[in-house]
Amino acid sequence: MADETRPWEQDVEGGSFGSWLRRQREAREIGLRDISSASKISIRYLEALEEDRFEVLPASVFVRGFLREYAKIVGLDPDEVVNSYLVVNPEDDEDDSDQSRPTSVERPGLPIWTLLAVLGVLLAIVAGFSFWSSRGGGESEEIPGIVPPSPTAVVAPADTGTDPQSQPALPLVLTMDFNQNSWVVVFIDGERKVSELRVQGESLRVEASSEIKVTLGNFAGVSFELNGSPYAVAGSDDEEIVIDLAALGDSASSSASQDADQP
Repeated sequence: MADETRPWEQDVEGGSFGSWLRRQREAREIGLRDISSASKISIRYLEALEEDRFEVLPASVFVRGFLREYAKIVGLDPDEVVNSYLVVNPEDDEDDSDQSRPTSVERPGLPIWTLLAVLGVLLAIVAGFSFWSSRGGGESEEIPGIVPPSPTAVVAPADTGTDPQSQPALPLVLTMDFNQNSWVVVFIDGERKVSELRVQGESLRVEASSEIKVTLGNFAGVSFELNGSPYAVAGSDDEEIVIDLAALGDSASSSASQDADQP
């Protein structure tokens, strides 16, 4: 539960939480652009904090992160600043279950063909032993033409004769490399999965079956790969980027059709 302390009420100038923040910053002769440059937080969000316009700010987990970064740069106690904010907005003291930091995104496991090969070996072993058990274990009679499977044999996947390019499209796999600090929000197939601050040098990998939506606080500081290939994205800070599997398929089909029409 947030402490009921209101530092701006103890200030001779009074005011509000936002005006108290501004006075603390100005007293230290720190500009908003300095804070924005150091924290990669949009200036319009910093202005909203100092003007008590909380309704234009993103989710509360973002606001708390903004305030902690603001406090560190200005020289205030981050916990005191966040607790003071919660006095003004007590509803944000509740857990944001849909905005909590997700567990680390799982890395891809073994290739599918390797798993199929192992499964094929196990099935062959089980089938072989079942057959020999039904024949009395093969102790009194040798069955011509029947060779029991070797436990160490490797069964390669059967060749179905299907062109790999005709296989169903793989799920969307988006990798983001953070060259600079940036806030990031990710919706995967319509559900919020990521809402957090990523620092320089980190990477984030997400998968979706049909759609990925990404919003970044520092768009220029992030590079993208889609399904293992560099992916050029047009966007800007705080703008939602939509990567849709159906749209990508239509784009690829259109490109292939144009190539086929050329002499």
